[in-house]
Amino acid sequence: MKDLATPFVEMYLALLVGALALAGVALAFSLRTQARSLLGLGLLLVTAVLVPFHLGDTAGGVSGPLVMAGALCVAWLLQQLVRRRVALDGSRVVMAVVAFMAVAILSFVVGQYPWFPTAHAPMRAQLGGLGLFLLSGSVFLLIGHQVGRLTQLRRLTWVFIASGTLLVVMLIIGWPDVKVGRIGITSSQSIGSMFFVWLVAMSISQGLCNRDLPPPLRFTMVAAGALTLARSLFLAFSWASGWLPPLVAVAVIVFVRYPRTALGASLLGIVPVMLFGDRVFAALLEGGESYSWMTRLEAFRVILQVVVHNPLLGFGPANYSHYTVLFPILGWWVQFSSHNNYLDLVAQTGLVGLLVFFWFVAEVFLLAMRLRWRVPAGFARAYVIGVMGGLAGSLVAALLADWVIPFAYNIGLRGFRSSVLFWFFLGGLLAIKRMSASPSAMGAAVPRAEPLFPAAGPLKAAAPLAFKDMA
Repeated sequence: MKDLATPFVEMYLALLVGALALAGVALAFSLRTQARSLLGLGLLLVTAVLVPFHLGDTAGGVSGPLVMAGALCVAWLLQQLVRRRVALDGSRVVMAVVAFMAVAILSFVVGQYPWFPTAHAPMRAQLGGLGLFLLSGSVFLLIGHQVGRLTQLRRLTWVFIASGTLLVVMLIIGWPDVKVGRIGITSSQSIGSMFFVWLVAMSISQGLCNRDLPPPLRFTMVAAGALTLARSLFLAFSWASGWLPPLVAVAVIVFVRYPRTALGASLLGIVPVMLFGDRVFAALLEGGESYSWMTRLEAFRVILQVVVHNPLLGFGPANYSHYTVLFPILGWWVQFSSHNNYLDLVAQTGLVGLLVFFWFVAEVFLLAMRLRWRVPAGFARAYVIGVMGGLAGSLVAALLADWVIPFAYNIGLRGFRSSVLFWFFLGGLLAIKRMSASPSAMGAAVPRAEPLFPAAGPLKAAAPLAFKDMA
């Protein structure tokens, strides 16, 4: 298998120049005004969707969105250090994501132990894998703390829906892959499941739930989501990650918005499923999914044999695939990955990491449930419902491949282009939660957050939700 960071010279030189340039731009945005820092967040979305330049030919090729997200997160951290106070919101969802990042670091340290009589992953591969864990959580915190007004979150959402719909149209008519030497300027290969999940979830939820939008615009939002879903169903049906998770997202959104109608439709849908379900399943198998599911089950069996040697903290980022060569799969002694985010988490961060991730997911869901009826009707409520659908769809996508946190030797660093959307829009939910602490949050900056670990005393109770002046 090719190494994570090839070719060396071209990649690192280009990465260094790009990182320095983007870091300078991000610093200029973040350290001067919050409004300008949001321009960086908008550019991150547009880059992830439309301009995903990448360095290198393998899954380890570094993408433009990864470099830009890293620069923005570093700039935000430097901003906090300049103020001599790293203030994080004291909510449980923030504690969960910080704990998740801490477990990843601890597993990285534990992974240096020689668990098996074979070499573990190269250090650059381990650092790349660890970086994906840390950068994912950092994007969540960045969005949750930098977006301070609902109008700002609304604009970022519109930017994503507009650029995403444009990309779907380009995919339908033909998306050009442009390369200059080893640098890919555009590429359709790294468009992952999270893109389709969150584009469908955000557009459908705004179309169905945002009554502040005029009817033509609401219809346009629903049409954008329907076009995205139709493209996956009719033009890429054999790729289940492209249509099954978005379909789950739509089902959750419709159920939350129209519970009685959705329940009745689901009962009526039993008959078509019974009549045509076997044909759909057969079509999937004919598309190559039969072999895929068989190998996934075998990979699950083999990786469990690896995990039992250190079930609590795993073997650190990227390492476990180097140990699979010691256990045959279908008679072959080869290196492979699980193609399953949950199994990846167990193998890399152990049961502790998996449980902390589920803790984070549970806190996000509970936060959405609390905010659903407390935010004003319109964009905010539609956004919360969209997050509920997007979260459900993402959890299903995580069963199909490493879409939420890409694995270094499968989807790789380039997959961050898609996975960043998961953390970005969940971070928007945290931003709405923080806005709830101030009656003027719709037109003023986010109020100062309580530190995650105060100097003395327990965490203060969250301020009561006050959206009276936000409608």
